[in-house]
Amino acid sequence: MIRLGIPRAFRLALRRRDSWERDVEDEIKLHLSLRAEQLSAQGAAPDEAYSEAVRRFGPLDESRARLVDAAAHREQRMRRTEFLGDLRQDIAFAFRTLGRQKGWTAITVGTLALGIGATTAVFSVVSALLLHPLPYPHANRIVFVAQAPSEGNNTGMHVTITPSAAVVRAWMALSHDLESIEGFTSGPYALKTAGDPSYVMGARVFPSFMAFAGQRPIAGRMFTDADVAGGTKVVVLGESFWRDRFGARTDVVGKAITLGDSLFTVIGVAPQGLERPGRGGLSTAVWLPLDVHNDKLSMAVIARVRSGASITAAERELDSIFAREAGFSSGKIPFHAVVSTPAQLVSFHDSLILLTAAVALVLLVACANVAHLLLARAGSRRRELAIRAALGAGRARLTRQLLTESLVLAVSGTAVGVMLGWIGLHALVALRPPSLDELKLASLDGRTLLVATGVALVSGVGFGLTGLAQSARHSTHVALKTGALAASHGQGASRVRGLLVVTEMALAAMLLVGANLLVRSVMNLQRADLGFAPRGLYMITLPVPRTVAPTSAAAAGVVAVTMARIRQLPAVTSATLADVGPGSRAFSIGRLEVEGKAPPPRSTSSFVDVNQIQPNYFATMRARLTQGATFSDTTAASRQVIVNAGFARAQWADGSALGHRIRVAQTDSEPWLTIVGVVADMATGGPTSESTAPALFTPLAIGAGESGTPRSPTILVRTSGTAQGLAPISGFIRQNGVKRPPEIASVAQQIDSSVAAPRFVMLLLTIFTALALLLAAVGLYGVMAYSVIQRTREIGIRMALGAQRGTIARLVVVRGVTLALIGAALGLGGAYWATRLLSKLLYGVTPLDGTSFAVGGAVLIGVAVLACVVPTRRALAVDPILAIRAD
Repeated sequence: MIRLGIPRAFRLALRRRDSWERDVEDEIKLHLSLRAEQLSAQGAAPDEAYSEAVRRFGPLDESRARLVDAAAHREQRMRRTEFLGDLRQDIAFAFRTLGRQKGWTAITVGTLALGIGATTAVFSVVSALLLHPLPYPHANRIVFVAQAPSEGNNTGMHVTITPSAAVVRAWMALSHDLESIEGFTSGPYALKTAGDPSYVMGARVFPSFMAFAGQRPIAGRMFTDADVAGGTKVVVLGESFWRDRFGARTDVVGKAITLGDSLFTVIGVAPQGLERPGRGGLSTAVWLPLDVHNDKLSMAVIARVRSGASITAAERELDSIFAREAGFSSGKIPFHAVVSTPAQLVSFHDSLILLTAAVALVLLVACANVAHLLLARAGSRRRELAIRAALGAGRARLTRQLLTESLVLAVSGTAVGVMLGWIGLHALVALRPPSLDELKLASLDGRTLLVATGVALVSGVGFGLTGLAQSARHSTHVALKTGALAASHGQGASRVRGLLVVTEMALAAMLLVGANLLVRSVMNLQRADLGFAPRGLYMITLPVPRTVAPTSAAAAGVVAVTMARIRQLPAVTSATLADVGPGSRAFSIGRLEVEGKAPPPRSTSSFVDVNQIQPNYFATMRARLTQGATFSDTTAASRQVIVNAGFARAQWADGSALGHRIRVAQTDSEPWLTIVGVVADMATGGPTSESTAPALFTPLAIGAGESGTPRSPTILVRTSGTAQGLAPISGFIRQNGVKRPPEIASVAQQIDSSVAAPRFVMLLLTIFTALALLLAAVGLYGVMAYSVIQRTREIGIRMALGAQRGTIARLVVVRGVTLALIGAALGLGGAYWATRLLSKLLYGVTPLDGTSFAVGGAVLIGVAVLACVVPTRRALAVDPILAIRAD
């Protein structure tokens, strides 16, 4: 059909141009004839008169071409005017037609708006965090570079480290696959003011970073290599900080500000568009120079991959450079390069992919529902379209009218959907847990609006073609002979509508299974045995004044006096000290060796949890010792260690771990530690953390030489009441010379916050599932209600012949449940494969959990039965006499 239509259109275009040329030729001939007659009347001979007329007219070929172009332009203007006039009529007619069916229009627009609204909200997050995470030139080639141990020994810890300055210098000098390499660090800086210091977010970067990010200072200049080499204390202010604190005054350049204990000279102002790598929602207030030649530093690395190079090739090249510069033989390096895209470093990357898939299913359900509504409407309008065709409306005119109506519906649904998406996005940002702070970066930008517009156009054209295909199945003659109801009754239309409902049910079933799995997973997380009792446990960091050396007797005195006063508080039942508290980790890097067993390779660099604790640590935590006892000697010479049960089971499954010796060795001279106790596995980072990975506990000896008091030990306090009884602790710490003591943190709240992210994802998926289920139920209800209307005459005849009410009810319900069963079977089959995407998000439940599949199927069938209730009651209310008389 298309192949035949192209030459037909081509012939029409040629015929139209031939017609223009003939008209122009006739006009020229008429003009020449009239002028020749005029000259003849003035006494000229006929031949001379015609020749003079041609001479006065000018070049015929040029004039003929100019007149043909003018005719074509006039024709195009007339056609455009006619098209716009028809379009205005079509739009006005579409609004009048849709206005007469307010209920149907509201349901259609609302259905599409819900699907597009959910899609818009989630896509805004995906666009900001995964598709366009950093506004740098050639952003698709931006990567982050870190290092990870090349060989491990099953410690369970998967940690990356920032490379040293020496490593970064080697990479910058020798790498070809990375065309630009930039180091950076970031963190809070104390800004000294007239009162107490305030903390602002700052970043240290190379002088070339601003050019790397494609930005230029809006005032002053960026620091240079000379500034870094000379150790000049200079700072560039962020635009927001500059406007808020300095009123956007340009004379701030050259002024000095105090950061920490040092004065820095302001040399420029960075634009708002300059964003630091690894952004977390806070704008950067101050930019400071970072010296790559300072070998005492390590730094995070961001780079741009050379065009045509792969990430795998870049990793191999960086490893080769590291091995060559550090003197390691090939394949024996302790750390290998890890090159990651910004999207891969998003903390909830997998959850975001899951929500994207879920919202795509919701959009498909919404589109299927709208398609079903349009099919039903097309069936009821078949007689109207047939009458218009009989009155002379061509197929193209009817097609344009149907497409216009569909586009009006799609644009209206998209406009409402974008508004709902904006509201939903703000709700997402407002309700986000603290662990998902990156959500603050999401916004409804131009890319999201462009996608929404594309969805509107595609869906509008698709819906219009659906209605056109449905109306084209019957001839005008047949549609005019029969009534509208009879004409709309057909097995083909019924099968299409049934197929759409089955599709909706299948998609809803997949979402139901996924939501069930996440709900059960979150319930398991909240009931998980952590190995200790977080309720009633609080922690606070005890800063040792900088004027006091940590290993000195003065430091030991500060800590001892503070702890003694804390233990005297009426609300305190127990208090202890540790190097780090729940939610934090301290680790040793080296080879975890067990005496009497084959040591791991010498190139192994594992990260092993090691926490220095006081003997009453486990009693305060209410953790159970399964073997041995707590430390009997806290001096460094005792070399005692307590290990967790997971490590003990892995190493001595058939015996006791007591008395065995272990060490985390970087050299062969590392001392051995003797195991004196085994404690139950503790998930101090929350139920999602790995509690069976090797964890070592060593004695905390206050003020005892090199292993003495940590700079900021953690106080763990067990209370019999609430945190209000611990308020005097802040006063104790102030007496040590600390102006701003840290807040007292509830361990229970911290554990709850570790579950907040999966709980938030579960809530969103549940909302999307409920939305899809609602739309599927509405679709099934529509099919069953339309089926009852179509079969009114049949139902009346059956009832007149003696059919019981139960038989009529089964007639309706069985069809609805059959569609739901088919959809459930297909959906559960799809969920069998789709739930594998959830494997990393589940806890205590497998992706193929039978209960979740059974509950999902049961809920779907239950909703299907409820959707059939109203159509069934309508069928039972049919009057046989009126039904038989109906057309």
